[in-house]
Amino acid sequence: MNNKPQDEDAAWQRVKAQTRPLRGKTIETAKKTTPNKVNKQRPIRDANLAEKHRAEPPRNQPSREDGHRRVRRGKIEIHGQIDLHGLYEAKARTQLLEFVLRSICPQPRTLLVITGKGIAGQGVLRRALSGWMSSVDFSPHVRGFAQAHTRHGGSGAWYVFLRRKPGAN
Repeated sequence: MNNKPQDEDAAWQRVKAQTRPLRGKTIETAKKTTPNKVNKQRPIRDANLAEKHRAEPPRNQPSREDGHRRVRRGKIEIHGQIDLHGLYEAKARTQLLEFVLRSICPQPRTLLVITGKGIAGQGVLRRALSGWMSSVDFSPHVRGFAQAHTRHGGSGAWYVFLRRKPGAN
């Protein structure tokens, strides 16, 4: 087995030696360029600058990473749920918008939107939801969305995270 790499190298060398360029084809070589002159003056750095401007998460709220971890594990509190299965796209969008508007309150809320998977995972509502969330009707009220954990419906459902009601502290 140790001879195999040497045999391969020898075979490759024979193949390389037998190759000839095609007629009329020339190989372009890259032109050598000189590098631009670099400003040699180094910027003044403050070793503690990053520490001075590091933002701390609010004390009474979990950090953003904790929130992402809870979503991935399906350990988030659902404040409302709507099932859009079997509805036509226009009707589903209208019902979802009404549901979102009814669900807005002073505290951030999480909604579970069940769209269904559709045939072979290509459901119309499932695909349309991301477009709806970024539309003018939804975006003032929606902070974000993510695919639901399997315990909440998996790829056939979405978490929709609502913003706080405007003017709420």
